[in-house]
Amino acid sequence: MLDLVQLNAPAFMDLLPEELAEKVRQESTIVKYTDGQFIQSRGDANPGISIVRSGSANAGIIGIDGSVSMTTLLGPGQSFGEFTIFAELPRTHDVSATGETEIYQMSATRFTRLYDKEPELSRALLKTALIRSHILLEMLDAIRRLPIRERTAKIVQSMSHTAGNPNLLECRQSELAYTLGVSRISLNRALKQLAELNLIELGYGEIKIPAPAKLADWVVVQCNPAPLAS
Repeated sequence: MLDLVQLNAPAFMDLLPEELAEKVRQESTIVKYTDGQFIQSRGDANPGISIVRSGSANAGIIGIDGSVSMTTLLGPGQSFGEFTIFAELPRTHDVSATGETEIYQMSATRFTRLYDKEPELSRALLKTALIRSHILLEMLDAIRRLPIRERTAKIVQSMSHTAGNPNLLECRQSELAYTLGVSRISLNRALKQLAELNLIELGYGEIKIPAPAKLADWVVVQCNPAPLAS
C-alpha cells in the first residue's frame, strides 16, 4: 500500500548536506518572478538547473488552444531542468510562477563543475528523479483506472506535497480538470464530494487540505486495489 512518504517527492536541496547546499546557492543566481510570469518555456535551449528558493513553480504544457495541462507544482528546494544537462534535451515543460517566486538559476557549466567534485549531488538527483518517476506512474494509473473522485483526491494530495505545503494546493480548477482529462463540471462535482467528506475545503483559486494525514489515509484505502483472494 502507498503511504504519504511515497507520494511525496523529497526536495532536492533537502537531500544535500548543508555545506553542499550552500555551495549550490553560492554558484547560483537568484531570479525573481511575479505571479504568472514564465520561468521557462517548453523548447527553450538554455541548459542549466533551476531550484525553487521561495514561492512555487507550476509545471505543465500549454496546448495550441491555450489550454494548460498541469503536471505538478514545485515548492521550495525542488529542482527542474536536469534533462537539459544530462540528456541534452531542450526544456520539456512550460513553467510559471505561482505567487511571488524566487528561483536559483545555475548554468550547465557551473553545475557540471560542482557535480564532478561532489558525489552527493548525483545521489540526491537520482533519488529525486526515481521518486518523481514513481509519482508519475501513480498519476497515470489514477487517470486510467480510478473514478473521478478518487483520482482527483490522489492527484490533489500528491501535488500539494511537491508544492511544499500539504495543507494547500493553489491552482485553477480549469487547469486541474484538463490535467485529469475531465470536464470542469465533472471536476467540480468530484471536489464537492471530497469537501462533503471533510477532506478538502474549496476556495478561490485554491484547495485547502485541513488534515493531510486524513486525506492520505482515505487515498490509500480508496485508491489501492484489494488483494486477490488466495
